Amino acid sequence: MKKKKIIFILGSGRCGTYSFHKAFEKIKNIESHHEFFFEPTLRLATLYRMKKISKDRVKSFIYENHYNSFKNSKHEIWVNSCNALPWISNILVEIFPNAKYVHLVRSGRKVVSSFYNKFNDLMYKKENLIILDKFLNKKIRTISSEKKYWRPTPIDKQEYSHFIKKGQFYRNCWYWSEINKKIENSIAKSKNNILFKFENIHKKKKLDELISFFEISKSNQKIFYNSFKSPANVAIPKNFYFNKLQNKTFIKECGNDMKKYGYNVDEDYEIIY
Repeated sequence: MKKKKIIFILGSGRCGTYSFHKAFEKIKNIESHHEFFFEPTLRLATLYRMKKISKDRVKSFIYENHYNSFKNSKHEIWVNSCNALPWISNILVEIFPNAKYVHLVRSGRKVVSSFYNKFNDLMYKKENLIILDKFLNKKIRTISSEKKYWRPTPIDKQEYSHFIKKGQFYRNCWYWSEINKKIENSIAKSKNNILFKFENIHKKKKLDELISFFEISKSNQKIFYNSFKSPANVAIPKNFYFNKLQNKTFIKECGNDMKKYGYNVDEDYEIIY
């Protein structure tokens, strides 16, 4: 067997990670995962981001789970598309220096809207944040690993207070900005990394660049192309648009990052299948 390769698709969630998983899943020599060992990974990653556990503990967890899954795979390529790993992506780069890393970004307008309107109970609901805060400050002894509790928040007390008061929509904006910054800064230290905008999925030249980066064989390229002809993982088939206050909040919190990634801050980008 050829030397095995590993690929990490890192994104915010609601940005196309599942679509990439489904595309890879159709190729015989690839073992594809979407959010491998997700809830335990998200819990651990949040604790690390909040400075509650050590880097060594994270490394032990990654070796025990992700590394062993990769090591024991019978396939030539092992892939994980995930929104929990970004918070520990700096450690991933240390453990897997030869892996290929994709920073998968999608317009914050789409990601924030999707989380806020379609996954409202899972993303930064105040009642769940209060429970997490009590656990982190040892006011309660245990907490479920359900993903609704496990999202990073500001560590500074004043910043956290502001974070809570500003409301759930603001918190989703903060999340999109912070997680993309974390991915960008971490994988910049790797040998093999690329930024890909999900809106470019139907631009052949851009997809060709990505296929070349993945080193997908010619015989499998058509399979990969065809995988993106229809949407995947659409929770509610409806578009939600910002109201005036939400638009103002989004531009203030995410405007600079939108511009950095080449987006118009006022445009609602659509992917036409």
